Amino acid sequence: MSGATEELAEWTRSLRFDDVPQHVIDRVLAHTLDTIGAMIVGADRPWTRSVAEYASIESPTGRSRSAALDRTLRPEWAALTNATAAHGFEIDDYALPGLSHPGSVVVPTGFAVGEDRETSGRILLTAMAAGFETIVRFGEACTPSLTSDRGFHVTSALGVFGAAATTIRIDGLSAAHASAALGIAAAHASGTTEFTRTGGDIKRLHAGMAASAGIRSAAIAARGFTAPTAAVEGERGFLNSFVAHPNPEHLTAGLGSRWALDGLALKRWCVCAGIQAPLAGLDQILSSHSIHPNGVVSVDVGVDRATLAHVGHIGGSPRDMTEAQMSLHHAVGMRLISGGNDPVHYARFEAGLDVADAAARVALHVDDAAEAAFPNRLLSTVTLRTVDREITVRAEAPGTPSTPMDRVAREAKFHALVDPIIGEADATRLIVAIDALPDGGPVSAVMPHTRKMHPPL
Repeated sequence: MSGATEELAEWTRSLRFDDVPQHVIDRVLAHTLDTIGAMIVGADRPWTRSVAEYASIESPTGRSRSAALDRTLRPEWAALTNATAAHGFEIDDYALPGLSHPGSVVVPTGFAVGEDRETSGRILLTAMAAGFETIVRFGEACTPSLTSDRGFHVTSALGVFGAAATTIRIDGLSAAHASAALGIAAAHASGTTEFTRTGGDIKRLHAGMAASAGIRSAAIAARGFTAPTAAVEGERGFLNSFVAHPNPEHLTAGLGSRWALDGLALKRWCVCAGIQAPLAGLDQILSSHSIHPNGVVSVDVGVDRATLAHVGHIGGSPRDMTEAQMSLHHAVGMRLISGGNDPVHYARFEAGLDVADAAARVALHVDDAAEAAFPNRLLSTVTLRTVDREITVRAEAPGTPSTPMDRVAREAKFHALVDPIIGEADATRLIVAIDALPDGGPVSAVMPHTRKMHPPL
């Protein structure tokens, strides 16, 4: 009797476009657009430039484009740079309840391999549906224990399986090779959340690590390299090694009929997913009342315990951009002082904007309602006090399944992010190209024209 590793491998390799419900295709298209936008925004960040320079030196010329380079690379290297870019400015998607960032891994993987293989739009969408579904199911099986109890980062630890699944489907691997690819991916799984304590750029690289390693895993497996047949669920497999309290049944229960990727979510602001609900609450207060930042005496924010552990340690004086985007104190201070939490506002942080005084007025606590809802929903209670009044609201993170972002809002977000970089005409062209994928539109039309974006390194 086969276990989770072999069952997932067989489902992935045999999935067909006609097997995927229309609402799933629509969701994959929406998250493809969102990820391409995140990739464009992150392509010229310092950490992406470092990775792109490395990839440019190490990769032979290939057929896969990098948003950070004016040359083509082999798939593994293109995915490394593009996934780092997509995850690199905290505006990429995430999943409930797993809280990984599937789009920043799956979409760069799909396009890097798809461009190289000159695959059809339908095969690409099918492969990415398999990749998204794989990551979200791993999240269900591992959350919150993987991160809360062990300190692993879901994007890199789980993303490698989604990247492998995406590549398995595009390449049409055999059952044995597909199972081996997931087994090799298990050996690549890695990445910790120490960046929430002592900073550094490493979080930006985690999606790139997962994407490139997933492609590598499938490529090596396709050449006959073997791996444990129970690499995921075995006694010494991934789940028992990485997760204190795994739920392996979530990996395969209803596979093909229940689509876990319905739990995908989009971010409104370029900060950690756990900060989205508090900012939504603060936004409600500030948009409904005339309050000057200097008149704010305190802001009390209630969240669930896991979120508090993830974004509550850095405080209001971050040392770098990673810490700034992972700090709930700083994000609230940024909203009060600069009026938002978008890339333009964090450019002011890079230019020296100091929000420490406002951030010092922020206090955090565990909120019972948020704790009860986590990880299926991200809720927050926000209480803002001035010298003469106190205002309390309860909010939910925008862009989640309970608070979805419609097409108009998704496209508005995309244009706001990328128009300043590639222009409105090219942004609209990308939207049209993504929409055309189910009807035979070319995969090569979707990647942004990098020559217009950034000069070669």
